[in-house]
Amino acid sequence: MLAKLTSKNQITLPKAIISEFPGTEYFDVTQENGCITLSPMQVAPRKVFTLAEAASYVEKLQMLKIPIETTDPEVWLERLNNNKADAARDELARRGITEQDIADAIARVRAQQR
Repeated sequence: MLAKLTSKNQITLPKAIISEFPGTEYFDVTQENGCITLSPMQVAPRKVFTLAEAASYVEKLQMLKIPIETTDPEVWLERLNNNKADAARDELARRGITEQDIADAIARVRAQQR
């Protein structure tokens, strides 16, 4: 089936294809060896923790005797609600790892799995 790329970098997927994925709104897009692959994805809203949940988390850590540097629930609330994806990107940038490095690593693993 044919799909045309518009001037706004958009592609309309043929109805016959998209009907195989009812309710799907998001797709993971990858490219490898000159091919573009779309994989259906389920996107869930991010959990936002409350102060009470953060306090409960601190209590559980203490009950498990896990060493923590602070028992302040407000500190833990901020940590729990911190965007983990941004934190991961920041850590990768700190280590000098680029998105291309990650794409290359994924490609190598996928090639080894074949």
